[in-house]
Amino acid sequence: MKPKIAFASIAFLGVAASIAVLAWPDPLPPLAAPLTVRIAAGAQDYRPAGAFRQGTRVVDAPRQRVDADDLMIMKNHVSEADYAICMAEAACPTVPTVARPSYAQTNLSHGDATAYAAWFSARTGQHWRLPTDAEWLRAAAERGSDDGFSADANGADPSRRWIASYLREVELRGEADLEAHPLGHFGVNSVGVADMAGNIWEWTQTCFQNGTLTPDGAAILTAADYCGVRAVQGKHRAFVIDFIRDARSGGCAAGVPPDYLGFRLVRDSAG
Repeated sequence: MKPKIAFASIAFLGVAASIAVLAWPDPLPPLAAPLTVRIAAGAQDYRPAGAFRQGTRVVDAPRQRVDADDLMIMKNHVSEADYAICMAEAACPTVPTVARPSYAQTNLSHGDATAYAAWFSARTGQHWRLPTDAEWLRAAAERGSDDGFSADANGADPSRRWIASYLREVELRGEADLEAHPLGHFGVNSVGVADMAGNIWEWTQTCFQNGTLTPDGAAILTAADYCGVRAVQGKHRAFVIDFIRDARSGGCAAGVPPDYLGFRLVRDSAG
């Protein structure tokens, strides 16, 4: 009788294992690879993001020549359809959506964007992240803008800078576009990236900097990051508190508030 009991036990374990296999959830469906644009390595002139002083005067940071690596960036913004998958898998915070799969997902904070990047990296086995401010400007090509002022506005008379800043803000506020548009509405730039500097400003990973310049203003002497505020890029550079989803309602720390906040990601070469 003992051998029969042993055989029955083995058979029971085999059935239980089969049931366990059948009950195991199916693997998550693969994600469609996003369209990407590769931008070759090369030299870049870049003005650091933040507020800088030369003595007691607020002045522009000097433009710096930097050697930039290869850059692989999403051609399009992360869409409502893309972000909806992340929300459905409970990996991204819930944000407002109106079921427009071919539109960019907007009303996103910096934390929402980084949560999506972490989830997308895990799901694809590649490393995706927000671009830096400098990387975004490279990808923007001719659509990127320099937020520096003229030599006169950086001179000894601070009223010149106040006037220049006021006039710029008046001009920029008149360019607001609060109508949502489908992906591709603003076309592609000279390097093939879509909708750069349209009406969606994009989160970057770059922190707001407070710094000082050398006495001649040619170089940065000191700089400290404040990462509660991040640089966002679009028609112009602005600085937005990292938990804000709609800068028009408040939370734009510096610059004219963006029309909408969204993002796209870059893929590291190791990914």
